[in-house]
Amino acid sequence: MKKYLALLLSLCMAVGILSSCSSNSGNSGNSGNSGNSGSTSDTGDTGDTGDGVKIGISIADLSNPFYVDIQDGMESAKNEGDELIIMDAAFDPAKQISDIEDMIQQGVDVMCIDPVDSAGIKSSLEACKSAGIPVIAFNSPVDDTDLVDCTVVSDNYMAGQLIGEALAEQLGGTGKIAMLTYDVAVVCYDRAEGFVNALSNYPDMEIVVRQEITPGTDTALPVMENILQSYPEITGVFCLNDPSALGALAAIEAAGKLDSIKVVAVDGSDDGKASIAAGRLLATAAQHPVDIGAETINACHSILSGEGVESEMLIPVELIDATNANS
Repeated sequence: MKKYLALLLSLCMAVGILSSCSSNSGNSGNSGNSGNSGSTSDTGDTGDTGDGVKIGISIADLSNPFYVDIQDGMESAKNEGDELIIMDAAFDPAKQISDIEDMIQQGVDVMCIDPVDSAGIKSSLEACKSAGIPVIAFNSPVDDTDLVDCTVVSDNYMAGQLIGEALAEQLGGTGKIAMLTYDVAVVCYDRAEGFVNALSNYPDMEIVVRQEITPGTDTALPVMENILQSYPEITGVFCLNDPSALGALAAIEAAGKLDSIKVVAVDGSDDGKASIAAGRLLATAAQHPVDIGAETINACHSILSGEGVESEMLIPVELIDATNANS
């Protein structure tokens, strides 16, 4: 009887061990996915896709519809099996750096970054290089271009020139101008410099104040209120993007000066076009964010396949004013 019981116990232990090994083997392929917790990600089916790649994406600010359009362009260009790990920096440089470190730990194959701070992002670019991860800067360039493989941006200098010419023409080549800028991002600096260049052709156009702001409707409004009090003579305003222009327009309207102050911006957003159609915003330089997103993902595939890419890809811009805002 003792020998029979001992044999039965041994058989039960053996069956238990085999069952445990089989269970662990079946789950091992999923253990790496836990790192995606907390990110905004479109993973699709991340099983044995073969040709799919994992793409890390740091977007500057998904509360702005412009960046949502960029994301849509990225989604449209991904291949079957690709995994897009999308992080919203919320215009916070520290959060962006932390997000990128998280994506490095998740083992992305390529990193796409829209820098909130073109100079301050250097440490993240160096971290990607140390990890052997190629980097694409999109929408806004970085200062350290040697640390990225490709930059996909609108022709922002031309955008500034287009709205500068539009404003000068509207004001008859004379006026006092205020500028709401965000120069820590190269993309915004280029817009401002293109605008200044356009106004340099008009000796009677004077820039009386150039104020740095954090881009956004709510942040631009109080800054514009202060400018109106300090510089009541201004007749034109440059805004770095459409949301900032909407904030500036709210302050100008509250001051009863919509008829005497003309505002221009860059983006070509639906809100911007609606404001032009309503006779509030004079003009905006339209970017094509869907194209920016799509070309960024196309560049990812080209780099990972060994085809190579151009160091800079410029997406054309165009002027939107009252003549074409509805079309």
